Amino acid sequence: MTTIAAKSNHDVSDCLASLVAVRSAVMNEHADELLARFHRHERRALAEIISRIEAGTSPTAPSPRTGPFQVVGITGSGGAGKSTLIAASIAHLRRVGRTVAVLACDPQSPLTGGALLGDRVRVRFEADDEGVYFRSLSTRGAQGGISTSIGPAIHWLDAFGFDVVLIETVGVGQDQVAVRDVVDTLVLLVTPNTGDEVQWEKAGLLEVADLVVVNKSDLPGADSVRRQLNTALSLGGTKPVPVMAVVATTGEGVAELWKVIDERS
Repeated sequence: MTTIAAKSNHDVSDCLASLVAVRSAVMNEHADELLARFHRHERRALAEIISRIEAGTSPTAPSPRTGPFQVVGITGSGGAGKSTLIAASIAHLRRVGRTVAVLACDPQSPLTGGALLGDRVRVRFEADDEGVYFRSLSTRGAQGGISTSIGPAIHWLDAFGFDVVLIETVGVGQDQVAVRDVVDTLVLLVTPNTGDEVQWEKAGLLEVADLVVVNKSDLPGADSVRRQLNTALSLGGTKPVPVMAVVATTGEGVAELWKVIDERS
């Protein structure tokens, strides 16, 4: 009986090992096919790779390109108009012939565990434009206002050939500055309603932003907020940070904003 049981266990082990080997071979074959499709610039392959990044099963990222490539973060509190500025930026970048990808970080859905997709609804662009790619990523409870998948996703978007990647954070507070580590330029968006919030913003986001933009600058109080920001940024010997004004809903000031972003890249 002992011999039979040992043989049975051995057979089970061999069977499991064979299954693992077959599964590994199938996965490797699929990964090779996926990479081939990616290098043919198939957008579905790009989408699948980013899904694999979120699942922790993505292939090794390719080497970065040598051409021009920008990663720009758009951050700020909820209601500041981040999605509207993203849409206006897409329109501007496409007008000047640049391709753009957007990674929008959304809160985690309590039902599915995925992104709530609120940003995708608010950002308007031509759906059939091959020069634009949009992907919502769930933060999955991560701290800092961004998804942990952002870094690897940026590498793949670079390899795919996009000129610019825009990162939109969730509505963030003063200590949620993780986006600083993954972007070349960080834009902090505020509104004329910011008021006294400038003081708590200064404790975190203002200290790491490269540009501060007052959105809805056609509303009362915009000039006052700009003065507060310039005063706050002039204190404490911090680096020079431009304070600009836009009206994202109309696109006013967006071209000027991108001129400054390009000059600082």
